[in-house]
Amino acid sequence: MRGNIIEKYCSVSFDVWGTLIDLNYMLRRIAYVAAEKKRENVNLYTSKVLEAYEKSKMLRRRNPEITPNQLLEKSKEIMAEKLEMNIGAVDNIIGEAFRTAEVDKAVYQDVIPTLDGLGRLGLKIGVTGNVLFWPSRLTISLLEKVGLSKYFSIYVFSDEIGYSKPDREAFLKYAETAECEPERVIHVGDNVVEDVGGALSAGFYAVLIQRGLNDSIVVKALRSAVINDMRELLRVIEQF
Repeated sequence: MRGNIIEKYCSVSFDVWGTLIDLNYMLRRIAYVAAEKKRENVNLYTSKVLEAYEKSKMLRRRNPEITPNQLLEKSKEIMAEKLEMNIGAVDNIIGEAFRTAEVDKAVYQDVIPTLDGLGRLGLKIGVTGNVLFWPSRLTISLLEKVGLSKYFSIYVFSDEIGYSKPDREAFLKYAETAECEPERVIHVGDNVVEDVGGALSAGFYAVLIQRGLNDSIVVKALRSAVINDMRELLRVIEQF
């Protein structure tokens, strides 16, 4: 099987937040650190952080011309306004939240077995990610802390390349960096538009991870699949 896999595929690309690492956990961790600093109710600050996240996501959706680094700065301004702090204080809180993140709470339990399996198949494994509130270097530092960075040989982040998912250029940059033909790359993420839409537009295979679903589905004609557990990815790769 390994020989057939390597012949058909070259690389698997992963989104990070909501795919490998629990975004809700990290946002709540930021809220907890902020509440501790301000000596305020953590539930109140959780609401503020989640509101800032939704507002920042809406900013990106409604302004496709905004650059990743402009979005990074604007989103931090939104967070600072919600938390009634300056941007420097927000940066410090986010940094502390990342330093104190707990591995067993941050990483989804189905991730490491899947990455181990992909590694045994001999596929190149990497990350294609966007930024919001914090730069990619913090995300990479967290991947190192939680023990995931050893699996990845390719990192493509929007603040480094100037394109955000779902722009096909972000995915094509990944393929170029991985030295793979786009049609031999599989991208896995939790967002229909940013991950699935963007990947398919670049000629990739696309896999949507939705952990709350009852079943996993493979649609060969669309070069796509929906899985409810990351470990299903290994089966999907054989079925595409």
